[in-house]
Amino acid sequence: MPITRIFSTTLIICTFLFLQKSFAQEQIFRPSGESYVTVTGTSTLHDWEMRSGNVGGEAIFTTGESGSPEILESVMFRLEKTTLKSDKSGLDRRAYQALNTNRHPEIVFRTNGSNSVRKTGDRYVVDTRGELTIAGVTRQVSINATCINGDDQRLVCSGSRSLKMSEFDIDPPVMMMGTLRTGDEITINYNIVYTP
Repeated sequence: MPITRIFSTTLIICTFLFLQKSFAQEQIFRPSGESYVTVTGTSTLHDWEMRSGNVGGEAIFTTGESGSPEILESVMFRLEKTTLKSDKSGLDRRAYQALNTNRHPEIVFRTNGSNSVRKTGDRYVVDTRGELTIAGVTRQVSINATCINGDDQRLVCSGSRSLKMSEFDIDPPVMMMGTLRTGDEITINYNIVYTP
């Protein structure tokens, strides 16, 4: 092969790789006011739900030319416990006591680098692993979410994760002189609207 052709081919490949790399950029996304988290569980009397719209933290993605997420660099999620509210103030008070909000006011999740993003149709499935801290106890957990591109470069990520309170050394709340006991297992549902 003539040297000029080798040079031309190499130049084309290098240009393509450079352009491909230049389109990718690292972006910091933060939760908007439309984000919310719910915690649901059971009790000996009825099911219950607590909800908060006060979500903090950030997600760092490497995005492609169209702004779509390609690589998840890191996620930090933060939720102040006393922003979780139900329709029963008594349940809220017992939950805050069980969560030891005076000493540990926040629920925090941080990824440890084990992240993946895969495209399925018009959606992106995000798998993460990191440290979840509740009531001062930290455990390694896996958390998954499905993300879609929204308006104005927004990224809407939703999912759920079940866990047991006892895994974090939390005693399930007891009310009404012990006649109402909450179940050990809870489900955390999240709908995070990330904006760059």
